[in-house]
Amino acid sequence: MTTTGIRPTGSRVLTWVGVVVLLAIGLPLAGMGLLGVHTELGRGLLCGGLVLVVSAAGALAREVAEARVSHDPPQPRIEPYGDEDALHLPRASGPTLASSWTLAGLAAVTALGAIFAALEHSWVWACVLAAGAAWLGWSSAVHLGARLAGGLWLTPTRLVHADRGATVEAPWETVTGVVPQQPMPIVLRANGQRFVVRTGPPGRAWRPVSRDGTTLTVDTRHLAGGTTLASYVIAKAITDPAARRTLGTPDSLPPD
Repeated sequence: MTTTGIRPTGSRVLTWVGVVVLLAIGLPLAGMGLLGVHTELGRGLLCGGLVLVVSAAGALAREVAEARVSHDPPQPRIEPYGDEDALHLPRASGPTLASSWTLAGLAAVTALGAIFAALEHSWVWACVLAAGAAWLGWSSAVHLGARLAGGLWLTPTRLVHADRGATVEAPWETVTGVVPQQPMPIVLRANGQRFVVRTGPPGRAWRPVSRDGTTLTVDTRHLAGGTTLASYVIAKAITDPAARRTLGTPDSLPPD
């Protein structure tokens, strides 16, 4: 079973070139900053270089995580959700963890900048940078770990999607259609029941449900089975209500 959404080779080459450029600029800046850390210019160079190095490390970590997903994608499985068993299509956690730790690294560099500003008695900049560090650290949600990646749960009575701290739950009676593409729109009845719960910080995920409440957009990159499996199971549950009873049983698992 494979996932969808792995980026084209050209895009990945550009990422690697960007990583090399960031490191080529960031490492010398950080080195010069360390040598002159006793000066205002040196501290500025150190923080600027560290920002570039952390950004490069984050991009490199994401590339490694995506390579692992392409060789060892997550697999569909049966597991309980609430009081029901569900067909769970997990999302690979590596790319999400890479972005979380990149934000945490940027938060640490920003906090260092706040300390330097305080040492220079630049209290306005110290407060601004401290607020920025707090926001970046909160947005990173590293305390949620792999749970932030979420996934798709399909039970006999409902569909549940979680991604980067936003969870949407809708009974099958509310789900009216699905489009097999990336990202994957799931069409919801305008006056149907749905629940949206945010368990992570805002800003890490786009609004999961459209403003008019009729579309749930699912990012199928790194999702077990990708767009193909998710759209097939959802479409079958919509067109054949009797098929919903098999969700959460071994019969709902795709053949090996």
